[in-house]
Amino acid sequence: MRYLSAAGILLLGFAGAFLALQAYLARTEQELQSPPPSSFFWTEATTSAEWRARDSAESFVFAGRMWIEGGINADTEVDTTAHYVKYWEAPHFNDIWSTADGITWEKASTSAAWPPRRSLSIIEYRGTLWMFGGWSPVTGYQSDIWRSDDAIHWKRAGTAPWPPREGQTALVYRDRLYMMGGINYDARQEKNDVWYTDDGLQWAEAVAHAPWEPRWDHTTAVFNDTIYLIAGMDLNDHVFSDIWTSTDGADWQRASTTPPWQARQGSVLVPYDGALWLIGRLDDDIYGGTNDMWYTKDGILWDEWAHNLPWIGREDHNASVFKGSLWVFAGMGADWHWHNDVWAFGTTSPLQPAAVLQI
Repeated sequence: MRYLSAAGILLLGFAGAFLALQAYLARTEQELQSPPPSSFFWTEATTSAEWRARDSAESFVFAGRMWIEGGINADTEVDTTAHYVKYWEAPHFNDIWSTADGITWEKASTSAAWPPRRSLSIIEYRGTLWMFGGWSPVTGYQSDIWRSDDAIHWKRAGTAPWPPREGQTALVYRDRLYMMGGINYDARQEKNDVWYTDDGLQWAEAVAHAPWEPRWDHTTAVFNDTIYLIAGMDLNDHVFSDIWTSTDGADWQRASTTPPWQARQGSVLVPYDGALWLIGRLDDDIYGGTNDMWYTKDGILWDEWAHNLPWIGREDHNASVFKGSLWVFAGMGADWHWHNDVWAFGTTSPLQPAAVLQI
């Protein structure tokens, strides 16, 4: 057994104090850099957008406009007492809408070339829009791939090698298009595979079984040159609260199993104004808790936006960063009704002209 001298013990004490001071200063710096809650606020851009209320639609920003396509409205097929929804009998959409200001929406097409579907992915990659995944009452689960140069006119481009699914996520990372996770209810299969493509057509499997548990309705984003995968649920209705990260889509590290926020599914994860924001959850009498919003500056320390959200808790809503604001819209609410309200978050209101700097 070795013993330290008094000088050694003193040095260790100084070293420990120095490390503690470093950690404190890092946390203090992070807190000072975090968006001051008082400077951000929510504005209701419209109580009822021109498009029919829905969830599980896809939204994106393209060609200077914000778009929403597809989705489902099950207001006529829900038993609010039993919390049971006949999703397969509910109206599904393939209409296309866009907006130049987030307030007034214009219909670009009543029906896209692809059949009506929910839980689809649409993402811009190398200047082209790609659509894949989801479930349609017309064709069921498919692995079809569609492409568009204008978000309105779509052409089928091929069939992917990955198994058909819905509830997947897609993102672009280091000039590759990735797709991960999801579920096939018909086959009773939930996924934890990750696929990528370098051209939108030819797909390769990055990993057949990632270390995170198979899931769907999770949320993913790229932040600080890292892929983040958060939350979701499985076939047994277990809702996750874990955080996973990857820098290649194949190797994953568990960043946290006990984050400060509650388990959730159908939420959105969006980089905005130098932070990564986790927004919303279904706070009905099954999932309980609160409809909240959290942010992180470094991907490690999370802070809650310490104000009540003015919109009803919901799942499978949409979010986009557009015109300097973070927009949240659509989704199935905690009242088990589908919504088409549109909200903007930021330091200025989209309903008012930006302040002019007087020189």
